[in-house]
Amino acid sequence: MGAIVHIGYHKTGTTWFQDSFYPAVRNRRYLPRATARAAFLDAGALHFDPVKARRIIGDAPGNTILCEENLSGGLHNGGLAGNLSKDVADRIRRTLPDADIVIFVRDPLSAIASAWLQYVKGGGTFGLHRYLFGRESLSPVAPERDEAPGFRLDHFDAIALIDHYDALFGRDRVHVFRYEDFRADPHGFATAYAARFGLEVDLARIDWGTRNPSLSRPLLWLARAMNLFTRRAVADKSWLIHIPGCYGLSRRLLRAANGSGRFGRPLKTQDIIPAVLADRLRAHFAPGAPRLARRLHQQEETQQDGGTVLSWRQRPQPYADPKQSPSYRR
Repeated sequence: MGAIVHIGYHKTGTTWFQDSFYPAVRNRRYLPRATARAAFLDAGALHFDPVKARRIIGDAPGNTILCEENLSGGLHNGGLAGNLSKDVADRIRRTLPDADIVIFVRDPLSAIASAWLQYVKGGGTFGLHRYLFGRESLSPVAPERDEAPGFRLDHFDAIALIDHYDALFGRDRVHVFRYEDFRADPHGFATAYAARFGLEVDLARIDWGTRNPSLSRPLLWLARAMNLFTRRAVADKSWLIHIPGCYGLSRRLLRAANGSGRFGRPLKTQDIIPAVLADRLRAHFAPGAPRLARRLHQQEETQQDGGTVLSWRQRPQPYADPKQSPSYRR
């Protein structure tokens, strides 16, 4: 038995797994995010020591669960052009060579829209286009390119990182799931997921609430306006004046307002990404889409061994609101 290392991606339900699902598992030891970060992210690339990482993880590392979305790379910096994402995979392989790697993927356009909303929730002030393509306005030798790496579309071309993990661990130990399947039927998905990994968990005691709900349009504009009065917490933003405590206060007010349901419906992908930009993004991700589809199909085929597997009967849908049929157990 090897450790389960759930590396993300961001915006694929990892907060729910960290807060609700994994802590409820009875037959494995779930380690907090801080432990995963200390083991795999704190050391510099030239100073990483797998022996020290195993010491941080503790006794019986093969019986542990780690879940940290930053293991797949930072959301707003593209995993440092993929360098951190790739290096962390190597770190995990050197530390836990028998680990099962869990990767959740999401429709790239939906993930990008959610990433920008998270940027705004985190203190960002710029619009979507500046968030996505702000680096293109910089000189090729501008120091900002090195000092503050920005958003990268390639970060959401997940098949590249999946291929790297396949090469390191073997395809049978790299498990890829669609966030859309989890979202369509959380209870059914969790039941099949627990069975897939032999996890003992009382699903009746789990909180199934949403962890990071989307903002409505009025609250989105309000958040960007309030963020002008704090220099926290994202790197690429502007502010008029820094008012100590404003960031924390604005976050609490926005959460309360968003939870009240009185400020309109949550924004969907098509509300955030204009059609012309959506076409541009689709074209960017088009080469990787069939490769990812084949990878998921091959994974399902290799799991047809009489055991319990996760499987989906997925139907093509518009990018903005994918509707997959629920996961099921067999």
